[in-house]
Amino acid sequence: MEWLKSVVDYGIIGFLIVLSVIAVSVAIEKYLFFKRIRLDTYQDKKTLEIALINKINIISTIGSNAPYIGLLGTVLGIMLTFQTMGN
Repeated sequence: MEWLKSVVDYGIIGFLIVLSVIAVSVAIEKYLFFKRIRLDTYQDKKTLEIALINKINIISTIGSNAPYIGLLGTVLGIMLTFQTMGN
C-alpha cells in the first residue's frame, strides 16, 4: 500500500495545488484586464461581452471539480489509514 501513500501525497494534493495555481493566475490576469479595460475600443456590446467572459470558464470548471478531487483524496487517505492500522 505504499503506492497509495504516494498517490495521495503527490498525486491528489499535487493536482489540487496545480489547479489552485492555474485558478489564481487566471484570476490575477482577469483583474489586470478589468483594471485597464477601455470601453471605447469595443465596437459593440457583443465583442465587449466576449472579452469580459474570456477564460472565466476555466475558473468555474476548476471550482466545480475541486471538491470531487478533494473527496477522492479523503477517501484514499481513509483507506490508507485503515490499511496502516491493520498492519
